Amino acid sequence: MLAARHDASWSDYRPRQDRWRSDEDEITAWKTGRTGYPVVDAAMRQLAHEGWMHNRGRLLAASFLTKTLYVDWRVGARHFLELLVDGDIANNQLNWQWAAGTGTDTRPNRVLNPVTQGKRYDPHGDYVRRWVPELAEVKGSAVHEPWKVKDSLDYPDPVVDLGEARARFEKARGLD
Repeated sequence: MLAARHDASWSDYRPRQDRWRSDEDEITAWKTGRTGYPVVDAAMRQLAHEGWMHNRGRLLAASFLTKTLYVDWRVGARHFLELLVDGDIANNQLNWQWAAGTGTDTRPNRVLNPVTQGKRYDPHGDYVRRWVPELAEVKGSAVHEPWKVKDSLDYPDPVVDLGEARARFEKARGLD
């Protein structure tokens, strides 16, 4: 695709006139694995530590940044290229555009819910507990919603409310 559309490496393949937000605290929380959403944080911490994460983690981290936080996909693409040991501009940029809904995706408004995704793809919480050790003592699938059991956990509250973020995204995309 990039051979035919060189500009798609840093510009939207399918522009949607997004007015991206750029809350630096939220972006920093995402980059450092401190969003308050355990599976997102686990993926981002794995990326920082190993320079790699599974494709499901990449999709989830990208969806969270671009659709939940509503931050420009290029912020995430740059961050991933800086850290990925398998970083490839064609795969990276076009995957980010796919996740952001500005690429070739036929479902550009799909939003991955990090709680649902965590429960589906890490049902016992082993992945989360490995990369988010401050949640190691949280039992069962409660590890995906630590705010429900948060007594004295040294773990951040969610940076955004998922329902409010979803409504903001839908309004921004004219889906409300």
